[in-house]
Amino acid sequence: MTGKFIVANSIRQFYEIHGEAGNPWITLVHGSGDNHLAWELQIADLSNKYRVLTYDVRGHGATETPFNQEVSQTTLVEDLHELLRALNIENTGLIGYSMGAGIARNYAAVYPEKIWGLVLSNGGKIVNKPIDDKEKQANLQSVLDRKNSIKLGGMESVFNGWISSVYTPEFVLAKPDIVEWHRNIMTSNNVDKYIHVVGATDEVDFDLGRIDMPSLIIVGAGDEYTGPEEAKELAKALTGAQVEVDIFPTRHGSPFERHMEYNQTINKFFQTIRNSGNL
Repeated sequence: MTGKFIVANSIRQFYEIHGEAGNPWITLVHGSGDNHLAWELQIADLSNKYRVLTYDVRGHGATETPFNQEVSQTTLVEDLHELLRALNIENTGLIGYSMGAGIARNYAAVYPEKIWGLVLSNGGKIVNKPIDDKEKQANLQSVLDRKNSIKLGGMESVFNGWISSVYTPEFVLAKPDIVEWHRNIMTSNNVDKYIHVVGATDEVDFDLGRIDMPSLIIVGAGDEYTGPEEAKELAKALTGAQVEVDIFPTRHGSPFERHMEYNQTINKFFQTIRNSGNL
């Protein structure tokens, strides 16, 4: 099915739906700098058994991104909530990668009744730690410097800056086609829209203890953004959920570099939930 637009949370959001009607829903939330196309390596496998929703997060792809509206983590949660409402999706499995894992984590904390299974992939680490005014100012300056750098270098510079963190050197040499596919996705995004959402934060302390659905945390052994230790901390914070942690032999790009094993892991996790009769 080709993509469509729908007005949700007062913006035009771009989405695609795959799979047969009547199957359980799964919603996929992409990473920072990506868009809905970054799930291409997962769609075929998941849509065999599920009704799969992908969409462009605000600041990415074709989704409308008004420059006169400040963007926070709450904004991104409400964008997803209103999109699901507009599409009459009452209950869904939820998978988030990188930035998308943070959105999925926060969404599950605010609307746990809407989620039947949660996958937090290569992201979602706990960052709500108290900081003083000096640290806040340093963080703001860091975000401003990053925005200026992106403005100068464009989305190509974003990809080039991340490639060694996302992929192992061996994979870059062995699978240049996947690396270039990913580069093309990232560079297709509008740089001004992306800059507008970079560093989106919140003063809200999302209550992760409210997450009570079966949850899977996927992390790369060499992931410098959310590594195994951060994944274990996150698992402990999900006090109301049964949590599995799966460590992949990758850096940050587990769903790309090991997509076959990744898809098998996700399918097994969701099938276990279905077999339990809790769906």
